[in-house]
Amino acid sequence: MSSRLNLMRTFLSASSSSGDGDRSQTASGETPEETVDSGFKTRTPESTPTAQRKVIGRGSGASGGDSSESDKQSGYSTGLSITGRGRAQFIQSLIRQPLDASSSIVSEDSGSVTSARISTIGGGRGRFIQQLLNTAVDAQSEETQSNGHRTRVDSLSEKMSQTTISVTETLTFDKAPVIKTGTKGTPVQLMTNYIRIACDPDRGLYEHEVRFHPEVDSKKARYQYLAQHTGTIGNTKTFDGVKLFLPKQLPNAETILKSKNPVDGHEVTIKIIYKRKQRMSENIQFYNILFQRIMKVLKLVEMGRKNFDPSAPKLIPQHRLEIWPGYVSAVDEYEGGLMLNLDVSHRVLLQTTVLEHIKILAKSNPQDYKNLVTKSLLGAVILTRYNNKTYRIDDILFDQNPLMTFQASGKAISYVEYYKQQYNIDIQDTRQPLLIHRKERRIAGQEKPQEMMMCLIPEICYLTGLTDEMRSDFKVMRDIAAFTRVSPNQRLGSMRQFCQNVNENREAREILEVWGLKLDNDPLIMKGRCFDEEKVIFSGATVGVGRSGDFNRAVTSNHMIQAVNIRNWLLIHTNKDSRIAKSFMDCVERSCRPMGIQIAPPTIEVLNSDRTEQYVQVLRSKIRQDTQIVVIICPTSRDDRYAAIKRICCSEIPVPSQVINARTLNNEAKNRAIVQKIILQMNCKLGGSLWSIHIPFQNVMIAGIDTYHDPRQKSSSVSALVASLNGDYTRWYSRACIQNKKEEFMNGLCASLEKSLKAYQTMNCVLPTKIIIFRDGVGDGQLRLCSEYEIPQLQEACKLLAPDYCPELVFIVVQKRINTRMFRVEGANQNLDNPNPGTVLDHTITRRHHFDFFLVPQSVRQGSVSPTHYIVVHNQPDYSPDVLQRLSYKLCYLYYNWPGSVRVPACCQYAHKMAYLIGQSVKRNPDETLNDKLFYL
Repeated sequence: MSSRLNLMRTFLSASSSSGDGDRSQTASGETPEETVDSGFKTRTPESTPTAQRKVIGRGSGASGGDSSESDKQSGYSTGLSITGRGRAQFIQSLIRQPLDASSSIVSEDSGSVTSARISTIGGGRGRFIQQLLNTAVDAQSEETQSNGHRTRVDSLSEKMSQTTISVTETLTFDKAPVIKTGTKGTPVQLMTNYIRIACDPDRGLYEHEVRFHPEVDSKKARYQYLAQHTGTIGNTKTFDGVKLFLPKQLPNAETILKSKNPVDGHEVTIKIIYKRKQRMSENIQFYNILFQRIMKVLKLVEMGRKNFDPSAPKLIPQHRLEIWPGYVSAVDEYEGGLMLNLDVSHRVLLQTTVLEHIKILAKSNPQDYKNLVTKSLLGAVILTRYNNKTYRIDDILFDQNPLMTFQASGKAISYVEYYKQQYNIDIQDTRQPLLIHRKERRIAGQEKPQEMMMCLIPEICYLTGLTDEMRSDFKVMRDIAAFTRVSPNQRLGSMRQFCQNVNENREAREILEVWGLKLDNDPLIMKGRCFDEEKVIFSGATVGVGRSGDFNRAVTSNHMIQAVNIRNWLLIHTNKDSRIAKSFMDCVERSCRPMGIQIAPPTIEVLNSDRTEQYVQVLRSKIRQDTQIVVIICPTSRDDRYAAIKRICCSEIPVPSQVINARTLNNEAKNRAIVQKIILQMNCKLGGSLWSIHIPFQNVMIAGIDTYHDPRQKSSSVSALVASLNGDYTRWYSRACIQNKKEEFMNGLCASLEKSLKAYQTMNCVLPTKIIIFRDGVGDGQLRLCSEYEIPQLQEACKLLAPDYCPELVFIVVQKRINTRMFRVEGANQNLDNPNPGTVLDHTITRRHHFDFFLVPQSVRQGSVSPTHYIVVHNQPDYSPDVLQRLSYKLCYLYYNWPGSVRVPACCQYAHKMAYLIGQSVKRNPDETLNDKLFYL
């Protein structure tokens, strides 16, 4: 029994450090109902008798034995099924599984039940499920060994209510930060968009436990009793009914307070027991909540995870657009301490109402306007300016109008009357349809979430974002870019303005000061490094990339490393595009020889129309066994026709294909450059190589992994693995795997790597001794699953080739959708500019417990450059930071679809292109004969 008690003490101590479910009350006068709670939702029955409550970890109350009928009525179960339940309720059931049977911890002083809760600060809930499952299994096995006797909760509670958990047992020691810095390269002064948050050493988040005697069931009553002692504990606190967090430690380890019931005057004793001072890394979520309050104080409007200023819109009247400036912010603990990551953001809003949009569509097609409106608006995000909130359109009710009534405060009221009473808005059009917004909200004690439906009036709703027509309009995008492409100096000015607003606003400043925090006025400046210029190798020539990292001219004036001569190829076009096809063939004949490739005249097939059926028919009938490649010139860009062509050429009749939009060949002045790029693509699709970069590795295979998700969630996800086949890293083996919807971690990873290793062995007659994997598309919350799920699959794939084959593995996660910005500081005036390609930063703003670095791979002429974040999850060969950083930079130059550097290593970009083609168009696995060619470029 003593070992069981020690186990439960340790488990309780580790789990009680979470502040997720806390509610805060500050000196600004916010009530507990106005504050934000996150993480687990706590069930707080206000009037349920104590004898009927047997749910563990739901506020105060007596504990019973096994799960009873009252548990089932409350919607909780001790089973581990997750059918129809969210992850939060699943985790709660896992927490209760080892506790309900034999280890409910009850304090007789207050009758409060303390649950073993797991903190979710710093990560998602999913990362804790495995730990909870293991805990449940361990608890069940321990019970089985105790002679089959199940200790009753009441007897254990009686013993443990007299047990005081020592403060030293609850202490958890912070890990030392992971410091991995390189030394190669030229030093450079860099400024980032990280702002340091100073922490008062005398303040922090001090955790206390609150006990009430006699027992108090109502959480609201607990708040009221505790609020009677603001002179002792202060106005600033965070209290969830059991845990109390204060910015300062109380003088005594145990503080006894007396409160009176305002109704009958009976006395309630409150015992506040000090537990510990939490670390910064445990309070990241709390700090982010503080800054969300600051955004509201500064009167910024929250949209998604960003905040925008509606008082300073930038108007584009010629397109009826307006742009709201704003910020995206995140607080976290980094290698250099607690910092605020602050980036400038923009929101494009249309000055067109939804009703105006509906009338335009109805005027264009009166007979079928309802279908047009439905297709155009479903899923769109709209803004209501009367409250500056955004909603997603989930449905349109054409059979209802604003004169319809609904129940409000127990009486029927029409939408016209409601908006007049609430917002003083007069609805003009009473025949317009209604827009529906649905939102699901989970209710404690209910398995199924509650659906909330909101009706909106199109007349007072405004469209957000850009339509497809606007995105294809060069003038519109150019005018928008004039506001959204922010230079480094403009970003610095916006960041300084935000810090000034926070520090000069008394209410915003006090939100930080009461918790011992202070925001600096200027972003961080630190030293980075810039790698030397890279050299691109062609057949018989080596060319430097220069400061811009671009070698476009060298590609067309030097011979390819490996050219595949095209003898038999098929050219398909329509009658209308005969002139364009002839011009294309003439240009191919003139351009191929300087590039070191021979191309014979093609077999030409002319179509009478551009119907998809004709393209399909001619492909099936004219592709021969010796056809090397098929080139199709289409008069317009159509997704259905493109998908049909690629489906036949990738799966049904495997042959490399090149689809060309006729409009791109209409410009005679640019025809030569366009055709040269097409010839390069055709050579790659046939298995040729264009250029290489010197990478001094021997017998090392480099691979990239990426996943495509259908944005409309109507089709399956596609994962792709692209691996190198030779030591020059110019030949690649590609394999795709279609998987379930929204499944990020690939179940087919084992088979994909096995096929790649066999292809590598066939070409080199030996298996690689080391494998370096670059994994794209993984967020911070998935890093642990990535290391525990994908890396074991990689190791198992190696054993399938030979039982004793165990190559050393490096696994690097690549993140490009980040808010980090880096600027090069020039001169004494600290003028900012974009850093040169090859600039790396690997300290101060890097993750505290990860081996990671930021790399700038590209040159940007307009706006601000975005670095790429690399996180080394697994480094079995123990490569130094210099090796991995320089390798990552070199691989950015090996993407054959662009004569320069790209944002991610070439293997990741290839995997992205392949997954996108299969998921968007082909929707089936390509033929195995194409896997050793870059057929998806």
